Amino acid sequence: MLETQYTAPLVLPSHLLILSGPTLLLLCCLFFLKNYFFNQSIPRKFQDHYIAGLDNGRRTLAEARKHMVSNCGELLLEGYEKSPTGFFYLPTPGGDRLNIPTKYIEELKNAPDDRANFTDSFLEMFLGEYTSIGFKWHLHPVVIKKDLNAALNKIMPDVGEEIDYAFDAVMPSCDDWTPLAMGDHFNQLISRASNYMLGGTDLSRNEEWTKTSIDFTTDTYLAAIRLKQIPAIFRPIAQYLIPEMQNVRKHHDVARRVIIPVMESRLRKGEEPLDLLQMLWDAARGPDKTPGFMAYTSLAISFAAIRTSSSVPTHILYDLCTHRQYIEPLREECAAVQAEEGSLSTKAAMNKLVKMDSFLKESQRFNPLTYVTFGRVIHSDLTLSSGITIPAHTTIGVPAYAIAHDPEFYPDPSRFDGFRFYTPPSSSDSSAPDGSQQQKPVFTTTNASNLMWGYGKHACSGRFFATNEIKLILAHFLLKYDFMFKAGQDRPKNLPFELQCMADPTVEILVRKRQV
Repeated sequence: MLETQYTAPLVLPSHLLILSGPTLLLLCCLFFLKNYFFNQSIPRKFQDHYIAGLDNGRRTLAEARKHMVSNCGELLLEGYEKSPTGFFYLPTPGGDRLNIPTKYIEELKNAPDDRANFTDSFLEMFLGEYTSIGFKWHLHPVVIKKDLNAALNKIMPDVGEEIDYAFDAVMPSCDDWTPLAMGDHFNQLISRASNYMLGGTDLSRNEEWTKTSIDFTTDTYLAAIRLKQIPAIFRPIAQYLIPEMQNVRKHHDVARRVIIPVMESRLRKGEEPLDLLQMLWDAARGPDKTPGFMAYTSLAISFAAIRTSSSVPTHILYDLCTHRQYIEPLREECAAVQAEEGSLSTKAAMNKLVKMDSFLKESQRFNPLTYVTFGRVIHSDLTLSSGITIPAHTTIGVPAYAIAHDPEFYPDPSRFDGFRFYTPPSSSDSSAPDGSQQQKPVFTTTNASNLMWGYGKHACSGRFFATNEIKLILAHFLLKYDFMFKAGQDRPKNLPFELQCMADPTVEILVRKRQV
């Protein structure tokens, strides 16, 4: 990922600081007004566009933008089905996003960032100008893709042991049926596993860092929500006043307080452990090769890793409690693979968890991390191969949620089928090296009909580690615990907000340690 252009929060010129009273207030207002209007770029609308959410004229565009906040999936399905060209606008409070047909993703997937910028879509979604999300995110995606993914076979066994340790540390005894909000416990488990991958036990067992790596994700999310409620012209000042942004700055303080000493100790002792932090240091060049930048990047990784993974086990747990017929087959698969391989944390073992892999993908189809993927900001008029031109300053995306419910790709798409992507060995076309038949995992696959992880050079580079840690956590939970909804309880509703789809982490289910 290339470093994107970034407009820093506005800072008053020093010579204005000698003024006081009404004169200073007036000049401040003029300064911010000038900068605000100077920096605004109003995108032209796409010709003959369809806008989702107008309800046949019964809603204004402003009302559709408000409706989208908690009904994104509904609007995507509408636009995907009704747009005559496949192009349609999704109204959002931060600006209307042009959704494009998938036939164009091949020509756009590797477009240079000065034409179609991926990182700028993050800056827009999370107001990275203030929250830091998306700013200076040029190092870690490259290192994860090139170095971490190549080393997963060596790293995952130790991560598996850390997950076992974390379960003992995080879970109560549960000798009898115990009501637990497992969303919070999964957050802890994901954080500890991800932090072990990042920096070993120096990070995974550091309570202050564990807390900030979890809360940073939540607080940046809340800060972006809060800032979006404030007119853009006032945000440069409001960022210093709202408590959500104060919390974000505190997390950066914690990162420097924790990560810098870890890096300095490694440099002093000549230690080079096998973890992502060391890989980042080895790959960094110039001004990036400082312990301070490692601290900043570690927070970015925590945001990406925990945001990507923390809601997934909770969604899956709720789906298992709703569709209990899948629990025993998944549990049996985990036990059988563990017996065959001696451990579940090897690459071979992970690849054999094909029923679990299918269940993860089906759960993701109904409960995506984000409803729209393949986000790009088009910086100058971009003419597609068909002759259609996307206007400059347009934010584009692909309606991944709607595509995942297209009957052309997924027969009977409204039905939850946990083994939709599992092919029984007797009818499999692929064979393992030993002559036995073995299906390949599909959860991490990206293609034109499966865009939940994105597509092209900016597809989520951490999805392979994320999938491994999620599988290990679920396998441990299936093998060690029984679980069910409380009497009369239905699957908790998701918590959609704009493009995000989160599981409700506050819902309690009943958990009991298995009597094996």
